Amino acid sequence: MDNNTAFRKNLVKRRRELGLTQEQLAQKMNVSPQAVSKWENTSYPDGDLLPLLAKTLNISLDTLFGINEKHEKVDIEQMITDEVHCTRPEKRSELLMKMSYAALCAFNDYTENKARFPDHLDKETFAELRTDNEMAIARMNDDLQYFCFLSIPENGVNGYVDSSPNMVRLFKMLADEDALNIIFYLGSGIRNRMHSVKIIAKRLEIPVEKVQSVIDQLDRFGLVWRVSAEITDDPMILYGFTHSTPLTILLSLAKSLTNYIQFCEPFIDRWGKGAYKMPDKSNTEPIPQISHWDNED
Repeated sequence: MDNNTAFRKNLVKRRRELGLTQEQLAQKMNVSPQAVSKWENTSYPDGDLLPLLAKTLNISLDTLFGINEKHEKVDIEQMITDEVHCTRPEKRSELLMKMSYAALCAFNDYTENKARFPDHLDKETFAELRTDNEMAIARMNDDLQYFCFLSIPENGVNGYVDSSPNMVRLFKMLADEDALNIIFYLGSGIRNRMHSVKIIAKRLEIPVEKVQSVIDQLDRFGLVWRVSAEITDDPMILYGFTHSTPLTILLSLAKSLTNYIQFCEPFIDRWGKGAYKMPDKSNTEPIPQISHWDNED
């Protein structure tokens, strides 16, 4: 294979590997789509464009021209593993947020510059992604940072998320202010600290019967674990909190939602259909248009 053929073949192959159309590559290169089409069929880019083309495609010029056909594909998973292993434990969360933010920003096809996680924010700020295939939300303020990513199944998230009795019970419990305060109290404890219902009731000034009811619900969801202790003549049940990760994330997301998310950077919004799919109760009929607009002079 001569260099001309290798260049064009590798250019097309790499562009498609990155999921770019000719128009999108042209946008990144600041040239016309016709120029990209010519590169892939009859001509070369100008010499001063070749370094930018290699950078945009994240490929070496040698590989692009077929000089180094036996190059190894970058093992991005191993690179991430090595980077985390080389980072001090107390700095790993910062690294993870930066990597997640950069990955989310990369979904914007027209962003050429490296994504930089903001150092200081005056307002509550998020990064958000919504497409037909994934959703993500990141909160970037120093007082609480998080990143949540959801890959949307072909048949929608409602194949997993439903309105089952347990889901209804959970949200009914979380709608109770006393239940939330009990969860916050239990969640403030150190690992393996055990709690009695009477002490919880006394410290939070909530009736014992109410505390026991909430604890029983938490027990039902596996959010507490219990042991029997013979401290007095009457056996006593003590409860330990599981420090559930899903529950903590759920409550953090709920707080962001109630604050009404206003500031997003970036905000990548390319969805055409909802994350819930209900074929038996279709909600995808075309939106009625204002027909008389076409008739205006």
